[in-house]
Amino acid sequence: MCYLECEKDLSEYCGYFDTSLLQNILDYTEKLNPQQIRKLFYILGELAFSQRQEDSYIQDDMHMVIRKWLSSTVPKYKQMGIIGAITVAGSMAGMYYPPVIGPSLQLSILLDLVSYCCEQSPEALALYYDELANLIEKQKGNLDSQILVCCRVVCIQSIILTLWKCFSFLRFPWWVVGCFLHSISSFPRIVSPECLSPSFRLLRLYTTEQHNGSMEEIDALLGCPLHLTDLEIEGNLDSLAKQEREFLCSLLFHSLNWFREVVNAFCQQQDLEMKGKVLTRLQNITELQNMLRKCLAASPGYVPPRAIFDCEALEAAPTINAVGAYIVGPIFFTCSILYQSADVTIGFILLLTLPFSFQDTTEKKSGIPLVQLQSYRAFFRELDLEVFTILHCGLLTKSILDSEMHTEAREIVQLGPAELVFLLDDLCQKLEHILIPPAAKRAPFLKGKACRKIGFSHLCQRSSQEVAQCAVELLKPLCNHMENMHNYFQALMTENQGVVDGPRVNIQEHQLMSSCYQQLLQAFRFLFAWSGFSQRENSDLLRSALKVLADRLKPGETGFLLLEDLISESFHYLLNFQHSVPNFQCALTLTQLLIVIAEKPVASWKKDKIASLAKQFLCQSWMQLSGTREKGSQFSDALHTLLCVYMEHTDNILKAVEDISSVGVPELINSANDGYSSTYPTLTRQTFPVFFQVMMAQLENSARSISAGKPSDSSEVEKLLHWNMAVRDFHILVNLVKVFDSRPVLSICLKYGRLFVEAFLKLAMPLLDYSFKKHREDVQSLLKTLQLSTRQLHHMCGHSKIHQDLGLTNHVPLLKKSLEQFVYRVKAMLAFNHCQEAFWVGILKNRDLQGEEILSQDSEENDPGEGVSQLPREDPAEVFLYTAAVPIAFMVPEHPWWYSS
Repeated sequence: MCYLECEKDLSEYCGYFDTSLLQNILDYTEKLNPQQIRKLFYILGELAFSQRQEDSYIQDDMHMVIRKWLSSTVPKYKQMGIIGAITVAGSMAGMYYPPVIGPSLQLSILLDLVSYCCEQSPEALALYYDELANLIEKQKGNLDSQILVCCRVVCIQSIILTLWKCFSFLRFPWWVVGCFLHSISSFPRIVSPECLSPSFRLLRLYTTEQHNGSMEEIDALLGCPLHLTDLEIEGNLDSLAKQEREFLCSLLFHSLNWFREVVNAFCQQQDLEMKGKVLTRLQNITELQNMLRKCLAASPGYVPPRAIFDCEALEAAPTINAVGAYIVGPIFFTCSILYQSADVTIGFILLLTLPFSFQDTTEKKSGIPLVQLQSYRAFFRELDLEVFTILHCGLLTKSILDSEMHTEAREIVQLGPAELVFLLDDLCQKLEHILIPPAAKRAPFLKGKACRKIGFSHLCQRSSQEVAQCAVELLKPLCNHMENMHNYFQALMTENQGVVDGPRVNIQEHQLMSSCYQQLLQAFRFLFAWSGFSQRENSDLLRSALKVLADRLKPGETGFLLLEDLISESFHYLLNFQHSVPNFQCALTLTQLLIVIAEKPVASWKKDKIASLAKQFLCQSWMQLSGTREKGSQFSDALHTLLCVYMEHTDNILKAVEDISSVGVPELINSANDGYSSTYPTLTRQTFPVFFQVMMAQLENSARSISAGKPSDSSEVEKLLHWNMAVRDFHILVNLVKVFDSRPVLSICLKYGRLFVEAFLKLAMPLLDYSFKKHREDVQSLLKTLQLSTRQLHHMCGHSKIHQDLGLTNHVPLLKKSLEQFVYRVKAMLAFNHCQEAFWVGILKNRDLQGEEILSQDSEENDPGEGVSQLPREDPAEVFLYTAAVPIAFMVPEHPWWYSS
C-alpha cells in the first residue's frame, strides 16, 4: 500500500485487486487510524475511478462500506465513513475521471449523503467541514469545479447557519447570504460552537480558491472583536459554581480556537493595516491563554471541547488535583442566559464594531497555580506553517476607529516576547515532529502512535522536505530575533555587573526572553539535525541554510565558499552566543546545536571547541532569578547530558575523570553542607550522583575501548599506561563511596564496578600475561591498586546484604562472581609465567563500608582459626599483593557468589 501511494498511475494495478482481496483489506479497517483510512481510500479511489475502471467492482464495494459507516451510530464508524467519502469524492472529481454528467450527479449524491448523515452530530459535521477544507487545500488550483459547486450548495448553508446562531451581526458576500436565505429553512441542524472554527476554515479556503487567493470578501472578520464576559476577574474562582467555571473554560477554548483560525486565514496578508490586526490577534491569544491557565487550575476534572476531529478517541485531559486560583473580586457573567439557551451554547458575540482590547491579566500573584497548556494540544486548532511568516514583521501601525468608523488614532504594534514565545513554541513542536524521528520502539500490529500525531494532521500532509524548506526560509528572521536576545542579555549583564538577580531585572520579562532564546536555539537544532540533509537531492538546501548563517559574519562574501567553509563560518557565528546564554538549559541547547553543525563533517578542532565550551559551562555558576542555584530534575537531566558531551568530546577521558574526581570532589567534601566545588560550581552534593554516574559509565566505556593485548604488541607500554590510569581513576571513584554513601551512588558503583572488572578480565589480563616478565613492577602496582578497589566492592556487597536492600542486592551475585573470576584469573596468569607458588588464598571477611567486620551466626559459633590458613586482620589500607619473592595473597569471600543466607 505504501508503494502504491507513491505511484502516479495506479490503473495498471487494478487487476491485482479482486473481490476477496479487497474484502480482506476492508475487514482490517477497524484497526486503522484516521490517517491510515485516508491513505487506504485514496489508493482505492484512484484505482476505482481510473480511466480503465469506470464500472469497477471496487466502486460498488467502497460505496457499500461508506454507506454502512455513515449510517452507523458508532462515532468511530461515522468518522471513518466521512473520511472515506470525502477522499473518494476527491478521486471522483479528479483527473482520472472525465467530467461528464453521470459522475457529477454521483458525486453530488455522495456529498449530500455525507451532509445528511452529519446533521445530528456536531463532531461529525465539524469533521465533514475539515475534510472538505483539506480537499480544497490539497488540490489547490486543480480542484474540479463540481467539488466547488458542492461546497457552495451543500456546505456553505451549514457555515452560515453556524455563524448565524453563534453570532449576532455579520456581513457576508451576496452569494453567501443568498445561499443562506434560500436553504436555511430546509436544513434543520443541531448547531454547536465546536463547528465554528472548522466552518470558518472551510469558508476561507473556499473563498481563496474562488478568488485566486484574495480574502477581500471576508476580511472584515479579522477586525471583528469578540465580546466576552468580564475577564477582569477580581474575585475568587473557588466561589463560582462548578458549572460556571467550566463554562468559562469552554468560552476561552472556543475563543482561542477562533483566533487561531483567524490568524491562519490572514497571516499572509501584505497590507500593513491587516498585519497590525493579525499581531493584535496574537496578543489576544497570549492574554487569553494566561487567563485559561488560571481557570483550568480552578476546574479539576474538566474536559475541554474537542477541536481536532480526525483522530482517534482523545486521552482525558490532565486532572488538576488542587483548586487554588485566587483572584480578587466578583465575576459577572453577561451571557448567563445564553448559557442556558437551547440554540446558543456559546457566550460570545461577534460584532463589526471597534476592535476589542483585552486587559493584561498576566501578572503572577501569590497563590495562583498555572496549568501548562502543552498537555491540552488536542483541544486547540492547529496553526498552519504559513503563520510563521509573521516572524518577518517589524514595527507596524494599527488604526483605532471611532464609533463612526473614522480613524481616531494610530497605534504602533510589534511582535512582543509573549507572542514570539507562542510562535516559536509551536514552530519547535512542528519541526521536532516532522524532522526528528521518534525513538525506535516496536509498536503493536496496525497500531501507530496516534497520540503523538494529535495536533499535527495538517502538517503530516506535507513532506519533511517541504517543512525543511519552509524552515530555511525563516532562518533570516530567526537570526534577527536571536541576535536581539543576545544583545538584550549582554546589555542586562553589563547594567547589573553580571548579577542575574539584580534589582533592575524585570523577572517576568527576563523569563519571557529566556524562553525566546531557548526556543530559537531549539528551532535551529531541530532544523540542522534533519537527517535529510545527508541526501544528495537536499545538498542545495543545506548550502542555502548554512549560507544564511555565514552571511551574518561575512555578508556578501559567502557566494562561492565550499561546504566545509560554510560549516566553519556557521559554527563560529553560533559560537559567539556562548557569552549571553541566560540559563543552563540554553547552554546545553547551544552545545547540542554546535554538535549538529560540526557533524557535517566533523573536524578535530571543532571537537576540541565543543569540549572546551562544555567544560566552560560546567565550570560556570548558574543562578536562578531568586538568587538560588539551579536545581531540580530538569537541571539534573541537562547536567547529565552536558557532562556526557564533555566526556565524549574531550581528547582524554581518563584525564578528565581524574581531574573531576581528584580536584572537584575534594573541594566539595571540604565545603559546607550547601557548598559546591570552586573549580566545578555545578558539582554540589545534590548533583554528585549525576557526576558519579557519568564518570563511572565513561570510565567503563574508555576501558572497553582499549584493545586486548597480544604477544609482541608494539603498543604494549602505551596500553599498560592506559590501564594504569583507568585503574587509578577506578580506585578513586570506588573509594568515594565511603563519603557519599547514598543509595543511588551505591547502586551506580555496584553496577559499573562489575562492568569494569569484566572489561579488565577480558581486555587487560591477556596483556598482563605477556607483560608480567618484562614489566613486573608495573603489573604488580596495577594489580595492587585494583585489589584495593575490589576489596571495597566486596565491602559494598556486605553493606547491601546487612541492609537488605533489594535494589542493591540484585547486583551482588554477578559482582561477586566477577570478583572471584578476577582472583583465579590472576592465579592463571602467574601459572602462565611459572610463578604459581607465589599465589596464596585467604578468607576475606564480610565488612561494611567503613571496614568493620559483619559478624554472622557461623563466624560467632566457630573458631575462625580452624580449617583455613589465616592472615592477620586486614586494614583497609593494607595491600595483600607482594613482590615475587613473597607469596601473592588474594582474599576470597567467606561464602562463594552463589551462596545466599
